[in-house]
Amino acid sequence: MRDVTRTVLGYAEAKKILKKLSPDAILIKGGFVAVPIGKAAAKLKIPYITHDSDSTPGLANRLISTDATVHATGMPAELYSYPADKTVYTGIPVSDNFKKVTSTLKTSYRANLGLQECQQVITIVGGSQGAGQLNDDMLKIAGRLMQKFPQLGIIHVAGKAHESGVREHYSKELRADEFKRVVVQGFVNTIAESQGAADVVVSRAGATQIAELAIQALPVIVVPGQLAGGHQDKNADYLESLGAVMNIAHANSEALYDAITLLLTDSLRSDQLRTELYKLAKPHAARELATLTRQIIKPRTHVS
Repeated sequence: MRDVTRTVLGYAEAKKILKKLSPDAILIKGGFVAVPIGKAAAKLKIPYITHDSDSTPGLANRLISTDATVHATGMPAELYSYPADKTVYTGIPVSDNFKKVTSTLKTSYRANLGLQECQQVITIVGGSQGAGQLNDDMLKIAGRLMQKFPQLGIIHVAGKAHESGVREHYSKELRADEFKRVVVQGFVNTIAESQGAADVVVSRAGATQIAELAIQALPVIVVPGQLAGGHQDKNADYLESLGAVMNIAHANSEALYDAITLLLTDSLRSDQLRTELYKLAKPHAARELATLTRQIIKPRTHVS
């Protein structure tokens, strides 16, 4: 009841704002603000586009989908239940810092992180806030990986809340010469560098991070987060069906160890993943969304 009341009040407020601003078109990304804005735009005959990042559309965008002019999608259009003639695969806008990783670029990234002497590097990143279970899974197998690959470097983006604990665990469990090849980061603004320095990236299966990794053309192991709606599982299953990632179940450190070992020893398999994931890269997604938004603008009569 509280949410219904807020939505009704939000609709009235949104209508006032849209009348005042009188936009020619609106791009709606979803979230709780999307419903009142979308409903008000429909009432005022203002064309709007919805954009979904994950392969499962969010509830807000589903609620306003009927009156949308176009549905832009972060993943291939066939994954969505929107009308095919109104659905356009644009991808997800990401920072210009993400670019296809060449050997020269990788060398530069490693030097910046102090890992220039490492023959191989893996990066673990659970998102901007880190991921406790993924951190734990990696800590369980890090020592064995270091022993199996004597010149291995590890970049672990643990999340700000987990940073000190993860670093302490590495310092206790690894030999001094091994610990020198570990970079633990909390929240970082240079994630393109942390990922691009790696031969293998272990990540969650969030759509935006996958979009970044696709542009970088990196071999990726995804460990989907256990989130409401299961959208990361759906993302991971789809990418795995394309041969674009290795998909490992949540809280399965042994399977993660085996997957990392495979990709560090089998260059052909690694290259296959890299190639297939890069096919999904949409480096100009922001431009495509802007162009699409401009295209739906049309002359409209004033609505009082």
